[in-house]
Amino acid sequence: MKLFEKYAKLRQKAYVTAMVTKSVSGSMALENQQVPESQVKAIVIALLREAELKGREFSKD
Repeated sequence: MKLFEKYAKLRQKAYVTAMVTKSVSGSMALENQQVPESQVKAIVIALLREAELKGREFSKD
């Protein structure tokens, strides 16, 4: 069984964006690095766009 078959939500761009943003923001807060969540989200979105240009596909749901 492949990763995307087992965890179908990883194909949803909105879910991945929210999950990674929350995780990175939380990790940075633990290290006393205050970065606005909106800035982290913008970086995550840019990285996901780059992945799409390289062939990564997300579901349209």
